[in-house]
Amino acid sequence: MPQDAGRPSVGLSWRDVLFAGLLVAVAAAVLGASQLLIGPNTALSGYLTILFLLSVVRAASWRTRILSVAWSLSVALLGFVIGGAGLWVTLVALVVVCLLQAFVGLGEAALLTRSPVNLLAFASLNQSGAEVWHVLLGSVIGAGVILTFSAIAKSRSDKSRTSMTMRQRVSYAVATSAGALLIVVVARLTDFPYVGWVLLSFCIVVSVGADQRVTRGYLRIVGSVVGALIAVLLSMLPSPIPTVAAVVCVVLCVAYVNAGNYALFVLFLTPAVLLTTSSEHSSLMLGILRLEAVLFATAVAIVCSLAVDAVVARSVRR
Repeated sequence: MPQDAGRPSVGLSWRDVLFAGLLVAVAAAVLGASQLLIGPNTALSGYLTILFLLSVVRAASWRTRILSVAWSLSVALLGFVIGGAGLWVTLVALVVVCLLQAFVGLGEAALLTRSPVNLLAFASLNQSGAEVWHVLLGSVIGAGVILTFSAIAKSRSDKSRTSMTMRQRVSYAVATSAGALLIVVVARLTDFPYVGWVLLSFCIVVSVGADQRVTRGYLRIVGSVVGALIAVLLSMLPSPIPTVAAVVCVVLCVAYVNAGNYALFVLFLTPAVLLTTSSEHSSLMLGILRLEAVLFATAVAIVCSLAVDAVVARSVRR
């Protein structure tokens, strides 16, 4: 949902880095214990929920945080239920989630832009032998980690919130729904293996105001290119350097997303993702696939936004 971009700082305080490092360490320990004691599906559910709720760690109110948790659980359950129901059911559910995401009045919970991504991720869990209690328990565990750190995090100021007009909500809802549908259908037709990458990039680009989407897409592309090059170079180094570098990148991702610095968040996100992705593809090929995902997602976000804004503006003039 469109937000005020602001002018973030490049630097990080030692408290920012320490907080991010502690969050990553605790999350890794909790998810690791969940995998050993319960199973991989529960751990994956917790991981997806943590990613989903990461942006509300510093939300201004506990109401926002609790409602965000409720929304994340709803998306997880819906995704799991539709898993295996076929493409058409998935597309309908995708549209429903995109529309609801636009009209849920949760203040900073508007930052929960990865709802469509989590919907598809939990749908795929249905195909891996997971049971509904795995999804629920894992989601509760992930939400517990986020709420625990929310209790010690410094909240954002209420001044950072911006209100949206009904026209903006409609434009965002339609653009997000249309783009998500197009991405899923094209990925299915082309057998693109990382539809989640495309969908996440699309959701992030379209989440800001229309006047900022080209800039956001540009930052996404530049950050992905530089990040992919860094990841390829790091992957050529002897073990355990790539693993250590991946951990550092994850910590910096968390620190910068909490600090509101999108450009550096993207820069460290790409190597963090590529260095931790298990695939039969080489590091170079993964980098190329990542760049393809970002380019396509950015193009879809900008085209859908321009088309929807033009249609809405024409209807208003009538």
